[in-house]
Amino acid sequence: MKHFLFLLIATTLVSCSVEKRFQKRIERAERKIEKLTIKYPQLLRLDTLRDTITLTIDKVQHDTAFIPSEGDTVFINKDRLRIRYVTRNDSVFIQGECKADTIYKTIEIPTKNIAITKQSNLEYLTQKLGKWIKWLIALIFVGMIIWFVLKKTPLGRIINLLK
Repeated sequence: MKHFLFLLIATTLVSCSVEKRFQKRIERAERKIEKLTIKYPQLLRLDTLRDTITLTIDKVQHDTAFIPSEGDTVFINKDRLRIRYVTRNDSVFIQGECKADTIYKTIEIPTKNIAITKQSNLEYLTQKLGKWIKWLIALIFVGMIIWFVLKKTPLGRIINLLK
């Protein structure tokens, strides 16, 4: 029972976590990005995305009529606004119009550079050796299980008798 508990604790300590696997994938991706930027340095150039937004303002128009005391034809023009004031006999006609307009605005969005983190040779070796050490520890535990089965169980005694 002691050996089983020891084996259970040891396998729990050796097993990989999700965070470690995710971290390894990130490091692998960073190494690939580093190789790509060395091979293609134009990837490091800063680009700017440009987009033009068009805002259209519709025209506003309004007509009305009233009876004036005296009158004439009057035109008022200012920028996009035009007003026409016409007097005919006993009626007055007012026509106003604000012309449609379009506003263009260009938005510039600079893109981020690719961040390169260079891994030193020592970090790379410790990472690779750490992987081999885990496999070595797992192999030692498998060897201990086989030894336990061969020495302590009745099956192991039968195998020894057959030799």
